[in-house]
Amino acid sequence: MDARSQQIRASAMSFSLLVGAFRFLGWLNGGAALVLTGFSLGIVGGDIAAPDLQLPLELLLAGLLASCVGALFAYLAQVSLLRQGYSGHLTRAHWPAQLLAMLCYLLSALAFCAACWLAAGQALADPPQMTAYVGRYF
Repeated sequence: MDARSQQIRASAMSFSLLVGAFRFLGWLNGGAALVLTGFSLGIVGGDIAAPDLQLPLELLLAGLLASCVGALFAYLAQVSLLRQGYSGHLTRAHWPAQLLAMLCYLLSALAFCAACWLAAGQALADPPQMTAYVGRYF
């Protein structure tokens, strides 16, 4: 096995791990956005949900978008590395795409954390809504 094939295999392995991390963040943000949508529409826990979950939902959707864009940049960086491996000429042409992928990963994770923080903060700050039948007897 020559050095070039080892380099190609090593770069492919690191970017497959990166894409797995983006997939995890995508599922995390998408699942949380789905749950918040269910709470906002009153499908799940309408009596205990905070009344305004629009900002956390927007943050989760932005995190989902950032994870998708980050996976695209990771793919572009991997393609650049594979081209360098096949040609045998090593450059730093993959660095901009790799740095943008890391920035998107960080933004996606921060968007998820901020959305969870805001959703939990709104749920604690807003008192639970009383149901209609309690108002008739008191």
